[in-house]
Amino acid sequence: MKECCKTYLNEQFGDDEAVVNEIYGEYVSSVRVKIMEATTALTGSTWQQLDRVAHTVKGNALAAGDNEMADVAIQLRNAAQLQDAAQARELIARLGELEKLL
Repeated sequence: MKECCKTYLNEQFGDDEAVVNEIYGEYVSSVRVKIMEATTALTGSTWQQLDRVAHTVKGNALAAGDNEMADVAIQLRNAAQLQDAAQARELIARLGELEKLL
């Protein structure tokens, strides 16, 4: 478990290991799904969908205490709003790298 998430979730849930593990597991699963959805949205140039996916990743990351992932998701939202495919591709790749650290 990523240390920042462990610390944050323990603060939120009073060191209830079962709850923390469940929430973290759901977070990890959601990130994997959302990265695939982001890739699909970028491939289809569906910018509004990419923005929604990035927004969801941001919210989920913040709820898990993963500020680094949230920051990249915010940047991805900006790239989607600007319809910047090159930047979006780089940011989705960065999300993938961060996901491997989870």
